Amino acid sequence: MEKEKRIYKEKKIWDKLAKRYDKQTSIFNDAYELTINKSKNILKKNDNILEIACGTGIVTFGIADAVEKVTAIDISKEMIDVAKEKANKMNVKNIEFQVADGYNLKYKDNSFDAILLFNTLHIVKEPDTLLKEIYRLLKPKGYLLTVTDCYAEPVKIKTRLMLNMQKLVRTLGIIPYLSYYKKDNIDEYIIKHDFEIMERDILNKEPINYYVLAIKK
Repeated sequence: MEKEKRIYKEKKIWDKLAKRYDKQTSIFNDAYELTINKSKNILKKNDNILEIACGTGIVTFGIADAVEKVTAIDISKEMIDVAKEKANKMNVKNIEFQVADGYNLKYKDNSFDAILLFNTLHIVKEPDTLLKEIYRLLKPKGYLLTVTDCYAEPVKIKTRLMLNMQKLVRTLGIIPYLSYYKKDNIDEYIIKHDFEIMERDILNKEPINYYVLAIKK
């Protein structure tokens, strides 16, 4: 029962946002472009990739031509429907979009060369569960590429007011799970789950969008 309740809460808001998600997030296009470019610098043509919480596929389509196959999952059926519609229009054949819960996936151990987790850790209830599953699914020496909004980092007053409004929205239950991390918190999570951090970067300054490239030990 607890699992079903969590899944319902996590997908409810994203189902509602799916059709207008790309427009609403367009102000972060530069960060998305940096995410795509950094990913393509790491990924190889014969790689089999998993993207967790792919949303409408903004990054997915950006990196698809750099790898052999992308399995892209999201907990929201509405998000996946939008992504599939895009794939049909763009005639992209090497992406498999699926509705799935990232905490408990059907794939075998050591299935993927790299796993992408973008803009997700701060909005999930159990980041440790998610990172444990990612570790299981990655091949030895496989890459975890992740980007996380770190709302606890210092920002200007205008941005802080916006973040305070997010806290209110979370309190009202509109956003079910929202964590306020610093960059060090993200590093600690990743290292705790037996990854070695290879690279760090900031893709957006306000609020900080924090990129980490890590390798499975």
